[in-house]
Amino acid sequence: MLVGCGSDVAMQHDAPPGSKRVFITATQQTGAFGGLAGGDALCTTAAATLGGGTWKAWLSTHPVHAIERITGSGPWFDTLGYVVFANREQLMTKPARPIFYDEAGGFLQFGLIWTGTAPGGTYVATPSGPPCAEWTSAERSAQAKIGLVGARDLTWTAQTNMTCDQQAHLLCFEQ
Repeated sequence: MLVGCGSDVAMQHDAPPGSKRVFITATQQTGAFGGLAGGDALCTTAAATLGGGTWKAWLSTHPVHAIERITGSGPWFDTLGYVVFANREQLMTKPARPIFYDEAGGFLQFGLIWTGTAPGGTYVATPSGPPCAEWTSAERSAQAKIGLVGARDLTWTAQTNMTCDQQAHLLCFEQ
């Protein structure tokens, strides 16, 4: 294990057995991507560059919480090999390191992430109801909770609400 220059964040290029990866999709889409299954399919397609596997999008609907969709106990590494979430408990709080990298290791300086998820990994409704009508609506009248690319606090999953006609990334977890 290597420790980055003056940082307390561990970097491991060869992740230990049982560890998983996490990335932000390079592409963006409106909030109408076909529900949880559609979000998972987008993550799985993007992860083909990482060798495939089973992936889930960090998304919530009523009554499904994002934290329940993610299997395993961690750790989760970004595509450069840095520990982002050391364990499941940290997944319910804030990342150890900001999440900036897509499936190909590309740096995303800024962006928004569809989540529908409050801190703790739980579903959160908006004034318009379920997030983007359960991720099937790109209407301006529908809303969803979003997170921020590169956030190191609770705004990684719950920054504000955004209308579903806008474009945002997905956050994908290896299962």
